[in-house]
Amino acid sequence: MRILLLIVLSCLAPAAWATGRLEYPSVWVCDEDRFQWYCDRPSETPPGPTAEKPPASEEDEAVAALKTLREDLERKRALAIVQPTPANLRRYIAAQESLMDRAALFSDVWRRVLWAHPELNYQLRNPVNNAAIQVRDAQQAGRERAALAGLGRDWGLFFFFRSDCPYCHRLAPTLNWLSEQLGLTVFPVSLDGGGLPEFPRPARDNGMAARLGLRSVPLLVLGNIRDRRLLPIGSGVLSAQEIVERIYLLTQTRPGEPY
Repeated sequence: MRILLLIVLSCLAPAAWATGRLEYPSVWVCDEDRFQWYCDRPSETPPGPTAEKPPASEEDEAVAALKTLREDLERKRALAIVQPTPANLRRYIAAQESLMDRAALFSDVWRRVLWAHPELNYQLRNPVNNAAIQVRDAQQAGRERAALAGLGRDWGLFFFFRSDCPYCHRLAPTLNWLSEQLGLTVFPVSLDGGGLPEFPRPARDNGMAARLGLRSVPLLVLGNIRDRRLLPIGSGVLSAQEIVERIYLLTQTRPGEPY
């Protein structure tokens, strides 16, 4: 009986395969990784259309070209250093001269564009010519003095110092002069209780230095009497011009505006 069953199945399997009902040669041949010899294959989803890569932009092509030029120069330089033969050096020098010619052309076109478009010229805002620098500095000094003339109503300058600090002794006359010239009130604060010749009766520190994170003296801090704002100006010995410029920048300009 078993032999008869095998004969019948062997006859039926090729017929089914020929009619296309089976996706494998016979019922006895199948992928071994399928569960318990179930040979039905899952239908394969046809691949979708591949998206076409967008063409490279002019900027991308320029970046790639510049990278190629630099890499070529670096390879020639490395070879000339490792093997300094006349031929290798000649190739490296030629490649370097080619890049320098490109840089010279870039620089020339750059200045021509600035001449034609003054709104792009940074030097018009921050000149490098000596005559123009003098004019700019004179105008800036006038704006600073005009602005500081009315600051005394709302702002004062806290001066943190120690009586044994030589730098504090050096800065004190400058602050005294600024107070007299600009009418800016200076509030001396002594960290050790001692005074200075220009400020013989200073106030004692009430914890303000710790709140400011004071680590060194002298320290200047601009304080607003009305809204209690505190704007550190700087530490160390500062000139009168530096103090005036910093007060002007902190009270009359926004970050990045002067540049």
